[in-house]
Amino acid sequence: MNDEEIGEKKKMLFTDEKRCTGCRTCELACAFYHYKEKNPSRALIRIVKLENKLRDVPVVCRHCGKAPCMEVCPVGAISRNKDTGAVVIDQDICIRCRACVEACPFSIIIVDPKTNRVTKCDLCGGNPRCAMVCPTGAVFFARQDVGPRILARNRLEKKILEKP
Repeated sequence: MNDEEIGEKKKMLFTDEKRCTGCRTCELACAFYHYKEKNPSRALIRIVKLENKLRDVPVVCRHCGKAPCMEVCPVGAISRNKDTGAVVIDQDICIRCRACVEACPFSIIIVDPKTNRVTKCDLCGGNPRCAMVCPTGAVFFARQDVGPRILARNRLEKKILEKP
């Protein structure tokens, strides 16, 4: 299997902001999976409320192909998990300089409020809890080549349903 075929088989998180109700179930599931507590401030996914648009938007790590966080890490603590494709932080190497926090274009790398460690989504080892629990499908986990088609289908369904 070549690199392109492997890339097509990799899964990633997708978000359909029009389906998000702001229930924050994804944040709770994330925090509980990683820290065994129901504390959304420790979640590695964020629901951002856009007041001016009266909408909630799920924000997830994109595990970028050319990840800025990985490129700026001065000690090489950030790498890509070869099994899941997730960009992950090795806490044993991380020196907490926070360069990755500044480099992330989606502002999704956070400093954990309890441990003061820099942390980010690790795709829950390949089975993201946020996608498992999202009641509306606003957050879903799909192959890189399939996710965009699902989003397009969702938009088409919405247009059809809105017509009188």
